[in-house]
Amino acid sequence: MKRLLSLLLVIPFTSCVKEVPLELVNKYYTAAEVRALPVLNYDPDGSPPDVRIDMKRASANFWEFSTNTVNNARSFPIFLTFPAEVLGTDERWQVRIVDEDLDRPVDEEIFFFEFHAVEDGVDNQIAFNADGRVVLSLKYNEQ
Repeated sequence: MKRLLSLLLVIPFTSCVKEVPLELVNKYYTAAEVRALPVLNYDPDGSPPDVRIDMKRASANFWEFSTNTVNNARSFPIFLTFPAEVLGTDERWQVRIVDEDLDRPVDEEIFFFEFHAVEDGVDNQIAFNADGRVVLSLKYNEQ
């Protein structure tokens, strides 16, 4: 009888608990800002690098998304955009800065970084450091 009475007292209180809906926020990556690069001879003719950003899920075998290319990037920062928004999925991602040369068979990788597309980031950007300074910032919108 005591069990039944205590159960009847608990039931009204449990039904008063409000369920708060879980708000899911998606991150859509839209652009990148390259703030600095090492001073090197990127091309045989001594010209500055032709900078592009590649991005992919760590589980993918190829670079899935690329920005536009800024030819002969002499001064920084430079801003690059993806042709369409990239939805960041809940997993590890990879991003790289490359020197794109159409006359060479392979693009020269300047920097390579890994990040978590959903968990990382503050103020709608993810900053990547090298040599003690921010060299790349990925920009995203939350929806």
